[in-house]
Amino acid sequence: MPPSRPPSRGVAIALMLGAALLWSAGGVAIKTAAVSPVAIAGWRSMFAMPVLCLVALARARFERATATAALRSSWIRVAAVSYALMVVTFVVATKRTTAANAIFIQYSSIVHVAILSWPVLRERIGWREGVACAGVLVGLSMFFGDHLAITSDRAQSGNALAFVSSLGAAAVVLAIRRGLRVPGGALTTSAVPPAIAFAMGNGLTLVACGPWMLASIPRDAQTWALLAAMGVMQVGISYVLYGMAVSRLTALESSLASTLDPILNPIWVLLATGERPSPMAVVGGAFVIGSVVLLAAPLRSVAPPVK
Repeated sequence: MPPSRPPSRGVAIALMLGAALLWSAGGVAIKTAAVSPVAIAGWRSMFAMPVLCLVALARARFERATATAALRSSWIRVAAVSYALMVVTFVVATKRTTAANAIFIQYSSIVHVAILSWPVLRERIGWREGVACAGVLVGLSMFFGDHLAITSDRAQSGNALAFVSSLGAAAVVLAIRRGLRVPGGALTTSAVPPAIAFAMGNGLTLVACGPWMLASIPRDAQTWALLAAMGVMQVGISYVLYGMAVSRLTALESSLASTLDPILNPIWVLLATGERPSPMAVVGGAFVIGSVVLLAAPLRSVAPPVK
């Protein structure tokens, strides 16, 4: 895989839309897989590993210096650990609460990126970011306020885990961005550091989820096929597409394209399982998505959240 020029903007948008479409299938797959949620995260990473490792190795072969620097970077290791935290908590959250709540709360990670942009990346934020953060807080209050009255402690714990997942997603974005810096402060457009971070992150997820995987081995071919599809397509291929597209798009274009994920995720779950988000959760989700779009407009150098 020799080094190639970044795709055109139109192609990059199509690639990001493809990644978001694959991500959106995660909710229905998690809801229907007949194994424990932590085991789902592990099996999914096991099937994603070959795809991500092959891509990382192929890219590293032609960018050895960049790959060596990425492997030595503490920020890339932080990104890998954060990725593992993000995916495990998201899967468990989706099992415990509604798919709509899990994805909308997790998608608020871009607000954490905005808040931490200055202390971590020395990137200033403006009034739009403040308004967007307030909008997301309103949306989150609708999720939690609605469920405090009408749902179980299990659903509440799912909402809380989705929030933890949003913190992990934000840490992935911030750490990868710091890891892309070269001497002098400039940012490299190489896809090698993200590829290595995602491969390492799935490896950590596989190790961490090992005991639950052994205790929850699928018993039928249908479940195996679902887990394999989740790993190869919904995780492996989606992050390959994401890595190819993100360096060519502004944050606004990336964020607008990736909003296809939280919009479609609960729709697929509704069609497959009949699970309906509450009216207040829908309104809260609208606040979150609207705030993310507003926030993305001035932050052209910050990548969208990942999952």
